[in-house]
Amino acid sequence: MQKLGISLFGISLAIVGCQAHDATTPPAATSPTAAQPPVPQAKPAPKAPTLRLAETIRPTSYDVALAVVPTSQRFDGHITIAIDLSAPSDVVWLNAAGLEVRSATVDGAPANVLPGGDDFVGIQPQKPLAAGKATLVLDYAGEISRKSSNGLFSQKEGENWYVFTHFEPLDARRVFPCFDEPSFKVPWKIRLKVKRDHMALANTPAVSEKVEGDYKVVQFAETKPLPSYLIALGVGPFDAVDAGPAGKNRTPVRVIVPHGRGAEARFAKEVSPQVLNELEAYFGIPYPYEKLDVIDVPMIGGAMENPGLITFSQRLILSPPNQETTRFRRAYTGVATHEFAHQWFGDLVTTAWWDDIWLNEAFATWMTSYILEKWKPEWNEKSDRVRTTAHAMRADSLISARKIRQPIVTKDDAANAFDDITYRKGAAVIRMFESWVGPEVFRTGVKRYLAQYSHNVATADQFLGAVFQGEQAPVAKAFGTFLNQPGVPLVSASLKCDAGSPPKLALSQERYLPLGSEGSADQKWQVPVCAKYPATKKGGGDAVACTLLTESRGELALSEATSCPAWANVNADARGYYQVRYEGDLLQKLLADGAKKSLTAPEKVSLLYDLGALVQNGKVSYADVLAAVPKLANDPSRSVALATVELVAGLRDSEMFPAELRPAYARFIRETYGVRAAKLGFAARPGEDDETRLLRQSLVSLVADQGEDATLRAQAKKLTVRWLDERKGIDADMVETVLGIAAKAGDRALFDRALAAARKTTDRRERNQILAAIGQFRDPDVVRAALPLTLSEDFDARESSALLWGAVGSPATRQLAYDFVKQNFDSLTARLPRDAGAHLARIGGAFCDDAHRADVETFFRERSTRYTGGPRILAQTVESVKLCTAYRTVQAPNVTNFLQKRKL
Repeated sequence: MQKLGISLFGISLAIVGCQAHDATTPPAATSPTAAQPPVPQAKPAPKAPTLRLAETIRPTSYDVALAVVPTSQRFDGHITIAIDLSAPSDVVWLNAAGLEVRSATVDGAPANVLPGGDDFVGIQPQKPLAAGKATLVLDYAGEISRKSSNGLFSQKEGENWYVFTHFEPLDARRVFPCFDEPSFKVPWKIRLKVKRDHMALANTPAVSEKVEGDYKVVQFAETKPLPSYLIALGVGPFDAVDAGPAGKNRTPVRVIVPHGRGAEARFAKEVSPQVLNELEAYFGIPYPYEKLDVIDVPMIGGAMENPGLITFSQRLILSPPNQETTRFRRAYTGVATHEFAHQWFGDLVTTAWWDDIWLNEAFATWMTSYILEKWKPEWNEKSDRVRTTAHAMRADSLISARKIRQPIVTKDDAANAFDDITYRKGAAVIRMFESWVGPEVFRTGVKRYLAQYSHNVATADQFLGAVFQGEQAPVAKAFGTFLNQPGVPLVSASLKCDAGSPPKLALSQERYLPLGSEGSADQKWQVPVCAKYPATKKGGGDAVACTLLTESRGELALSEATSCPAWANVNADARGYYQVRYEGDLLQKLLADGAKKSLTAPEKVSLLYDLGALVQNGKVSYADVLAAVPKLANDPSRSVALATVELVAGLRDSEMFPAELRPAYARFIRETYGVRAAKLGFAARPGEDDETRLLRQSLVSLVADQGEDATLRAQAKKLTVRWLDERKGIDADMVETVLGIAAKAGDRALFDRALAAARKTTDRRERNQILAAIGQFRDPDVVRAALPLTLSEDFDARESSALLWGAVGSPATRQLAYDFVKQNFDSLTARLPRDAGAHLARIGGAFCDDAHRADVETFFRERSTRYTGGPRILAQTVESVKLCTAYRTVQAPNVTNFLQKRKL
């Protein structure tokens, strides 16, 4: 994800150093220590590091003992760190955040503990250490957070408290004083002292348990070499669901759930071993760890690839069997594939530093699509990954966008590294070059890379060097042009058909920039461009021609055509990471019926997103795009239909036309999608496939809300009232859709009913569904009543914050939400997880005018600096508002003209 150890040999656990943190906190799981004499006053220590630790001191192993009780808000720890010094040193700096280090020894002698600011602690021996080996031993304590989802944190499910960890990228230091960088990859031993009736979990299997009164000490097997951010723990009254063995090594697979929730793990139990088998088949390397536990964490945003103990958000992993939806099944399968792929790519071989985190995340994202395209072809992953690539391109169009391989020189940089550029752009670039060299050549290179750096760390250059060898070696340079500079290539293409020579495409490239951008378009990549066109040689059919566009201009011969082709698609199979601008009549030819029959669904989706990008940079009039939408709106492919929806949905709420044209816009939506939405209705039919179920959610919502279909709205309200009262009457796939439709047109009475249901339910899934719906009410008076719920103790702020994000979606309520955030900023951030305040600036990104842009920048400028990653989030939000202003200035008149003609 952006998505997250240990016995002391020969020493038994004893009760020492217990602090009065909580009546239920057990004694620290540490070794007994003799009374230590006072340490003489040390000389002034060197200044603490600012980001990275010195390379001259490296750990060689860790031995950690923790005492953890979920009902406590503190834990006790004892850690032994074996280190190797390549040069003498008078102080050893470790990463530590929020830890109380009570005592320290170096090679058995007392040492001073030096403050090092928010992220470091210094251990200063009585005399300088010589080059060679040494051993540090520290006793300490730290926090078990109840509002954060990083570090060591607790969450309540039902009547029970549970403890979990998430360390990526910089939070292992909140639990262990350690070398908290990915390149420090060494074995860990972990042991946990927990309540006797609790389950204790770590990366490796437990090898022993020893009961001590009301507690037990659980010793885990030593890990293979791991960086600190991949260590994981869990403590609480869990249930374990056995999913059986999987893979060549018959690895035991389990699903770890809160007490009494085992039946809801049915799908994860069924699918997890299958995913592992699929990945082993690709890598040709057995799963590299001793066990595979997947664990439900009630309130986190995604999942984390900790070896042997992978964490999943509850909404991804648990569902009553009769409530499993199509989206739930696909989401778990996709996320599990991503996280399991990390066991090889990220865990077995780890990035050397955070600038190469794309090696983990981009590869796992690419791997997910690769596996699903072959394993579940009926899911149409090929088309869906075009959509995710287009969203990455949108983020990449900002001049504040990161490079895939962005230098990490501050903590902010590390926090910002987990974004669409890393995941989706990185995956798209991998896909493009995998296609360029051929799947088997690429796969052979991946296997070579994993074998070469197994249980070690690697850099981007080492990855490229291992994967692209021999005649493919030059591909590494082309890959690097996408890796080491931001932005999206805009490839312009025109058809040239000169007498006496084969037809060809004249190509040019520049950086794609949206309207209002202050960036420079003068940028080049080495772009693998492949075009599909109708062939007239060798019996016809379609042909593909490719070239590597290395300069600003180039040509691509269409040698399988004996005459000027009727059309040419300049992104064959939609595998290129570039936008296409079709010049002359090429675009019209692609939209003609003959070409549409030859284009695959992914190619149609790519073409539609190209149109959207050209609208954004002013090269195409929005009126022309709206006129073209009906030609593909009823395409049988769900992905194609939904790509057209993205071009027309939201025009009302983004205020792209005057209010008096709202009826004309609603009629356009109904005329384009209404018949299909009515046929789909609210309920599935026997034998219906999953693609239809997913299409229903989007089209029915669109026509009911923006199409203002009175019949659908009335049906949704009736169904919602019954569901709120009885939890019946709505297909599981449609609950969120129906509740959302009803809420958007709902009144105060429906709001009160929904709020009462949210307060009453003890089911987290139902509560989140209801809160999400409450966030979609559009009546300003209702929203004024809803927003204070984010500060209420009735709901966890991690759940009720949905009300804020829902309210910014409508022009009638977004100012209310924005003002509420400004007026209650400190109160909101006090309730939200650490650093969540950085993301509140995004509320201002819903606006599209210079006045709000200036206000967002002014209000959040200083506040953004309080949170890791905050300044870049603010910069991108401000830039987005600026671009929206320029875009609306140019394109709103075109939308208005289109709707005015339909009004007549």
